[in-house]
Amino acid sequence: MTKKELRIACPQQAEDRIIAVQGKLAENLRRSPDYRQCRQIFLDPSLLLRQARVNALIDGKELIMPAAGLNDGFYLLKPFRIPFKELVSAVTYKGLARHGRKLGAADIASLAISLFVGEALAVDRRGGHLGDGRGFLDLAVALLGKMGGVAANFQVIGALGDSDRIIEEIPGDRWDVTCAKVLTPEGLVELGDFSPAVEIFWDELPIEKIKRISPLWKLRENN
Repeated sequence: MTKKELRIACPQQAEDRIIAVQGKLAENLRRSPDYRQCRQIFLDPSLLLRQARVNALIDGKELIMPAAGLNDGFYLLKPFRIPFKELVSAVTYKGLARHGRKLGAADIASLAISLFVGEALAVDRRGGHLGDGRGFLDLAVALLGKMGGVAANFQVIGALGDSDRIIEEIPGDRWDVTCAKVLTPEGLVELGDFSPAVEIFWDELPIEKIKRISPLWKLRENN
């Protein structure tokens, strides 16, 4: 099956299902030694990972989130700086501007993100990640890596609302990130010792997209 066909076969799950399992995913992530040891974590802004983002701040981790569409790049939310009753709203797109700090190139270069967690529609046994087709997780990892913001031994975890979405094979593109683990409501599944390549394939990116994403445009202009 092509990626397009797989997205039809593995559609986004219903909101009530996502809300029902987001707490289980967050607790399963919390039990992971990689999570416990990391100081800085990237979590995507999906509803599925909302509780995980709240937990990260409660657990004293620096939370890196992308702006909507990556247009404004990335924001940092510091732990213990946000009133507890505002944590849930703070980890949404609307809360970023109020509670987060927009990161410039120098800020990103000072980071050492060791864990990336992103929602997936499906993940295969080789770590292949099926996203929504917009490629924001792949680009976020590559962009932060090229700007010097990732740790040498960083990992990517794909988050699924249903463990049945671990499938045999997903067609790969050269820019795809590879997941070392899969986070599900039932637990954390080890896939292998995968180290994603950090590369931006400029020839695959439309110039309109490059111009729209400010840190990507600046990186291109400076190289």
